[in-house]
Amino acid sequence: MTQEALRMALEALENHTAIKHPQQIHYRDKAITAIKEALAQPEQEPVAVVDANDDGYWADILPDRNVKVGQLLYTHPPQRTWVGLTDDEIAQGWKESWVTEQAFQSAVWWAEEKLKEKNT
Repeated sequence: MTQEALRMALEALENHTAIKHPQQIHYRDKAITAIKEALAQPEQEPVAVVDANDDGYWADILPDRNVKVGQLLYTHPPQRTWVGLTDDEIAQGWKESWVTEQAFQSAVWWAEEKLKEKNT
């Protein structure tokens, strides 16, 4: 996602004040925090661009990769933005469980926070 798209999403979320349900507010605030963290990271610059050899491609040099002419190469792959569960996914999980809705939501939020810490 480009920096401009992230800024637009952040602006939309920050200006969306009509929601009143605590769960919706929680997820909006989590999304705002995630976007701000992503915007704080510098955009990674490519270190090289794949060029064609005499055969027209580099597949013989990197046979285990899908490398195309013109593809940008990075020292590290760009980091993916954290994507949490949607409200519908959480509701579906709760319907399939035997615990109360509040207990299920609390467990999901706890697990998402721990996974985010470990993967960002």
